[in-house]
Amino acid sequence: MNYRVLSISILMLAAFILADPKGGVEAIRASADACNFGLPQSLGPTINSPLFEGGPTVSADDRTLIFTATRDPITQQEDLFISQRNSPDDPWGTPEPLPATVNDPVASEFSPRLSHDGKSLYFGSDRAGGFGSGDIYVSTRESPAHPWGPAQNLGSLVNTGMFEAFATAFADGHTLYFERSTTAAAPDADIWVTTRTSDNESWGTPQRLSEPINGPNGEFSPSISTDGLTLYFGSMRAGNIGFVDIWVSRRESSMSPWGQPENLGPNVNSPFSLTLGPFITNDGRSLYFMSTRPGGLGQPGCQFINCLDLYVAKCRRCPNG
Repeated sequence: MNYRVLSISILMLAAFILADPKGGVEAIRASADACNFGLPQSLGPTINSPLFEGGPTVSADDRTLIFTATRDPITQQEDLFISQRNSPDDPWGTPEPLPATVNDPVASEFSPRLSHDGKSLYFGSDRAGGFGSGDIYVSTRESPAHPWGPAQNLGSLVNTGMFEAFATAFADGHTLYFERSTTAAAPDADIWVTTRTSDNESWGTPQRLSEPINGPNGEFSPSISTDGLTLYFGSMRAGNIGFVDIWVSRRESSMSPWGQPENLGPNVNSPFSLTLGPFITNDGRSLYFMSTRPGGLGQPGCQFINCLDLYVAKCRRCPNG
């Protein structure tokens, strides 16, 4: 498994104890409803399995789900799978692997993120020819009705000798947030951003986001809202309920600095669990994510590497009504 967020469970536990010996639940109570999400629902046995599922991303019409999954318990190779449904109220259909233009036959693919227009699929891979232990690639297509084209590496400005993943494009396609760390899921992970002025240009030199987004502990898997004013991400910071929690930061405009992050609270985050890989839908009303919380299909008795399942939390009281 190449996005080994589960293999850092021991590191998470150590960081959790050192960062906040009181746990963090009391500190979070005051802002537990900050984002107004209800209790998460598992995506169920059609999507989840006793093995690994992670990194969900959903199309703007909420009818296409792409995620990472391990289907071979021996190799534990990760590939990208797609599931579809006729309407946002229908259950997700049986997943199918994405074609060979996206999935490499021997390497792993992980952390997929669809662009707002559905014509670009960003993802991480450890395939041959990259710059580091994990690189960001993109596959494009003429329209959502067309097949995905051959994956292209984003190049040596975005990808380095380190590990890059979870590239999330802003709605205009000209701003890309992603995570970078020395190795997959290392506790030194930070969130970075790169920009370009047109669809035909290459991405520019990335900049590390400053505090309060990045701190002394790991920050992972960013997801930006359609209006660019809300940023969700996983973090190991002090005040967590679990080992890794999902946090949210807001800003007044695209030119304003990011505000102090808030923990999503005990509805979304779970004690002694990993909860990360958030993806906020186009309308801001559904938050998809991966978690090792009790009750998943990898339970009971699984190792962390197989415990991640996919969940969705629905907005109970959204700012836009």
